Amino acid sequence: MLPDRKDVGFPEALKAAREAKGLSYTELAHAIGLNPVMPSRYENRDHSCFGAPRKDTWVKLNKVLFGAELATDATPDDQVLLGEATLEELIKELKDRGATSVNVSF
Repeated sequence: MLPDRKDVGFPEALKAAREAKGLSYTELAHAIGLNPVMPSRYENRDHSCFGAPRKDTWVKLNKVLFGAELATDATPDDQVLLGEATLEELIKELKDRGATSVNVSF
């Protein structure tokens, strides 16, 4: 199973699992219904659009790469609903997904 999607080792673990399965970025993306550029963004911290996948994408990646259905309690339970999120939680999520700065105006 892949480490938590926000774990520092996630990009390397994803790359190793994808290569072990013999999948290209495009093949992996098509298998889980993503735009073909997304796996590259998840694997490459130096990419200008680097980011962590959403929780549901993390589950799909594990299913394709490891072939097993994951129990709900085996997935990171850190999803915050937008309507319930504080401004600080929203900013943190954006930064966790690769944003280098966030501007907020009301």
